[in-house]
Amino acid sequence: MADDVEAVRVALNLGKIDLLGHSCGGVLAETYALKYQQHLNHLILNSTFASTSEMNAVLAREKAQMPPDKLARLNQLEQAGLFNKGEIWEHGRYSAEYENLAWGPGYFPFLYGARPDSTYDPATGNAPTNWELYRQMWGSDGEFIIDGNLKSVEYVDRLHTLHIPTLILAGDHDECDPSLAKEMHEKIAGSKLVIFPNAGHMNFVDQPDLWQKAVNGFLSE
Repeated sequence: MADDVEAVRVALNLGKIDLLGHSCGGVLAETYALKYQQHLNHLILNSTFASTSEMNAVLAREKAQMPPDKLARLNQLEQAGLFNKGEIWEHGRYSAEYENLAWGPGYFPFLYGARPDSTYDPATGNAPTNWELYRQMWGSDGEFIIDGNLKSVEYVDRLHTLHIPTLILAGDHDECDPSLAKEMHEKIAGSKLVIFPNAGHMNFVDQPDLWQKAVNGFLSE
């Protein structure tokens, strides 16, 4: 995917670019920067992680905070296997019950803060548009462990090789815990860190004015 980004940059003759990535897109932005930093003016990493093993530890802590009855049912569904159940067209995706548990009481507390989305639907709000791709990336054992090809992402010990202006953003109760952002900030010399108050993973929704100020201010420096 990093090579795809580079191919777009070359095809459009963009020269040096500013690159922003959010969540798994932040991982992609890191991957691009580690391979092609000579083509970057600025790098912005929003609500992301540099170590899948550390992110898995965060997900385990978040899962443990679910209401006990809902956690017990979610564990039961995971232990029974999440795929190849129901009608034939449902075999490659989560059941509606699992989606509502994982993306409802599991994730929602870490998605929003000041401006929770009143139209959010756990059954559709996080569902991937391509389940085959999602399972290859994330894995097939549920939302709270990454064991697909993203598990190869262990960049913490390589971040010190980045020497480009870098802005790192996170919400104060982000699904990608702020500790992950702080670690990246410590590893990338000269980077700038902003933790938004009363904000989750969708910090640009929760604190749009603060988010725009941080990003525009950084790019204009």
